[in-house]
Amino acid sequence: MWEGILTGMGTLLIIVAVLVGAWWFTRKIVGSGQFGGRSRYMKMIDRMPLAQDKYLALVQLGKKIYIVGIAASEITLLGEMEEEPEPLQPPDLTVPGAVDFRELMNKIGRKKNGQ
Repeated sequence: MWEGILTGMGTLLIIVAVLVGAWWFTRKIVGSGQFGGRSRYMKMIDRMPLAQDKYLALVQLGKKIYIVGIAASEITLLGEMEEEPEPLQPPDLTVPGAVDFRELMNKIGRKKNGQ
């Protein structure tokens, strides 16, 4: 009985070690940059997906910022700016009169517990 448990635990440890090693190796090779690498002269400021394999990106090169369209087969310069734009605030998506889901679940939980 103990042999089976120890064999299972050993197998599990080996699998976890292989997964951690693969993760570490991938991070080491790819780097921590957004597109897998670092550059001394360029910086990807932001990108926004438009469709499958199509992006709109802001790339800083020196003091200029370029707006580029990125597709699977080409990159197109769309415009340029002198300074980095201000980050946009996310829109307020709350609906007037809507019920807070967390509050509703807490109420249901209290009713089940007899409170």
